[in-house]
Amino acid sequence: MKICLILVGLFLTSLGFSQSVYQDSSATANNQQNAAQTILNTTLSRGITVGGYAQIDYNQPEGLNGNLDVHRLVMLFGYKFNDRVQFVTEIEYEHVKEVYIEQAFLSYNVNPNLNIRGGLMLVPMGIVNEYHEPTTFNGVERPNVDKSIVPSTWREIGIGVTGKFNEISLAYQAYLFNGFASVINDKVLGGSNGLRNGRQKGAESTINSPNFSTKIDYYGIPGLRLGISGYFGRSQAED
Repeated sequence: MKICLILVGLFLTSLGFSQSVYQDSSATANNQQNAAQTILNTTLSRGITVGGYAQIDYNQPEGLNGNLDVHRLVMLFGYKFNDRVQFVTEIEYEHVKEVYIEQAFLSYNVNPNLNIRGGLMLVPMGIVNEYHEPTTFNGVERPNVDKSIVPSTWREIGIGVTGKFNEISLAYQAYLFNGFASVINDKVLGGSNGLRNGRQKGAESTINSPNFSTKIDYYGIPGLRLGISGYFGRSQAED
């Protein structure tokens, strides 16, 4: 059984572009949002919201030629059916020629503290996997811990619940996902790439038994956000 547990403390900065400009009363300096959350919190009564961001990298190794790369161009689209039901999708172009669907899920608002979500979603592990906009992390590339240990961008198909209690500054998430694949196109889970080779990314995913992922965030201390996340389950095999 592969079990991951991460305790994190962080400063967060997020960037989002939306069709509407608003100030969410629950959004504080410690309770910031990623691009998908920004779309979910639009003040539109119904209709389409569009967002996006881009990242162009310049790396210059000492004594070697430099490298320029349109690392990613991301477009987000949301549709609000009514006050309870919303759809969000994130489409990413990487290195100009690769295209991925990173998120595509429905969210149903039960009450102010509870939402039910299902579809292709980010696994709530660590910091950068959820807040992976380029302004979130220091440096040109994502940290190594968020490439191999938490293999961002890590997304799978699942269903679960999410919500927050502003009076006690707590946010929570809990989902059932398909797990890592043991082998994908002759790439084996583990080795120097850590868990990256096991991501199924919602593409004809194999599932034997669902895996459980959960996260709790505390944002009640000015200038600081703390979180603990866990992932429990087994790798998936086709046979």
